[in-house]
Amino acid sequence: MEENAIRPSEYREINRKLHDEDIEDLMSKRDEFIYIDCPTCSESKERELFNKKGFRFVECNCCKTIFINPRPSVEMLTEFYANSRSMKYWNEVIFPQTENNRKNLIVKKRADRIIDLCNKYNNDLERIVDVGAGFGTFCEVIKDENIFKEVIAVEPSDPLAKTCLQKNIKTFNMPIEDVSIFNISVMTCFEVIEHLFDPNDFLRGCHNKLNLGGLLFITTPNIEGFEMSMLMTLPEESYTPNLGGPDHLNYFSPSSLTKLLENNKFEVLEILTPGELDVDIVRQKFESEEYDFSQVPIIKNILMEYKTLGVKFQQFLADNKLSSHMWAVARKY
Repeated sequence: MEENAIRPSEYREINRKLHDEDIEDLMSKRDEFIYIDCPTCSESKERELFNKKGFRFVECNCCKTIFINPRPSVEMLTEFYANSRSMKYWNEVIFPQTENNRKNLIVKKRADRIIDLCNKYNNDLERIVDVGAGFGTFCEVIKDENIFKEVIAVEPSDPLAKTCLQKNIKTFNMPIEDVSIFNISVMTCFEVIEHLFDPNDFLRGCHNKLNLGGLLFITTPNIEGFEMSMLMTLPEESYTPNLGGPDHLNYFSPSSLTKLLENNKFEVLEILTPGELDVDIVRQKFESEEYDFSQVPIIKNILMEYKTLGVKFQQFLADNKLSSHMWAVARKY
């Protein structure tokens, strides 16, 4: 799979410009940003890694979680997402235009993996809740499978929740912490946790709603994966949507995500990195000459021979937990 199938380049360029405008607005309030301790282990000692478009990226000295510090407050983030030009463009143009491709290339595979893992761990299939359901595509697909007796979307965004309702999906238009449903068998959170001011509050909300022994599936970028590791070294002005604030505030590795989940009373059953886009995304940076690969000739050779080596290298990354797309499978205890 190539990135253009789900994020066409012409849309990405428009979105980049809109995002820069959003950041400029937010940076006018930078003096109000809040310093936090590590979102994984609460350690206060950190080291600064780099700055990107005004956001300061640091690494926890203890668990090596990378996070933005200081960061916008919860209220500032709420206002940002409500008024963001780039989010509006994403929701009104990119998602609708690419939904069929996303459904066929990503979401159906995702649903199959969820079902397989539920069967693997003998989990009951009564009620599944997708938190941060977006356009409701996953709920739509998993509902069509007729595996779960009840499929529910939780989506705090008003326009996105409306879209879920239009697809006849039972929808709660609020954060998971405020949802008044319990006895959940399975909870899914796709690309959510990296956006949150405090992931611990979120995970406590998930834990509170799940059945004892219920499964939680989380996907998030893997900061130790190939794509993220390579893009971290790009110049500040380079646009890398998976690495930048205020959208992505928290960057976990397999070990730090495990620690975060264990701290919130989840048993981590598996960490997977079934990503398909690392090599293609890095290849695009190589072809646009944004990255100098002269010091890493083996990577340069792989990218130059992308048609023959790219798929094999991507599979190697996925098989060895080296892709930047990470899954955690966890059980409430």
